[in-house]
Amino acid sequence: MKSVDISLHHYIFPYIHEDGWKFIAAFAVFSLISAIIWFPLGCAFFVLTVWCFYNFRDPDRVTPVLSSAVVAPADGYIVSITKEKGPDALGLQNKNFTKVSVFSSLFDAHVNRIPIKGKIHKIFYDAGKSSTGNFNKNDLGNEKLVFSLRNSENLDFVLQQTVVFCGKRIATNIKSGEEYKTGNRFGIIRFGGYTDIYLPDKVQPLVCVGQKMVAGETIVADISSDAPRMEGEIR
Repeated sequence: MKSVDISLHHYIFPYIHEDGWKFIAAFAVFSLISAIIWFPLGCAFFVLTVWCFYNFRDPDRVTPVLSSAVVAPADGYIVSITKEKGPDALGLQNKNFTKVSVFSSLFDAHVNRIPIKGKIHKIFYDAGKSSTGNFNKNDLGNEKLVFSLRNSENLDFVLQQTVVFCGKRIATNIKSGEEYKTGNRFGIIRFGGYTDIYLPDKVQPLVCVGQKMVAGETIVADISSDAPRMEGEIR
């Protein structure tokens, strides 16, 4: 395994997702123009440019090499764990799942990762409205990408990216039939949103609501474990 760069230089100048440079450039141009018009306004846009730069950071992650491990698909906090049927759009409405929802804020890294090794089975994308004005991820106007991932044991996992407040922020290049390893990058929700993972019915989550997730590293579940669902409390 290659070593992880923990130098100060790496923290100040992290890897940036390729999708982010056009946004960073736009913020930088606005900063320059604003500074010419009114210097304090230019300073404000400069701060936003720095924020945009770090918003698109794409850090390396150390993924557990364990075939049965299901890792977090996104950075952020778990906001809910619920029992649900699979998405109708994927033809999984008759299967039971446990849905773990992770919310990535404006200050998290927003690159999403594959939770377990497998092949992309079905994909559904809903462009939604250009602006919903709603932070409710269940709003029908929200942009959404949902796909199923089938592992070597023929278990179906579902990943769902959902944008909140405004649309057209999901960027991905996944294709049906492609195979991915655990922890591989599969896309980004620009400026944050919800990333849900649907675990097969008998796979119990080993995480709790309120816990902080690290994409590609935090183990959400173990398909070979017979441990009961994890419970937690604030201390």
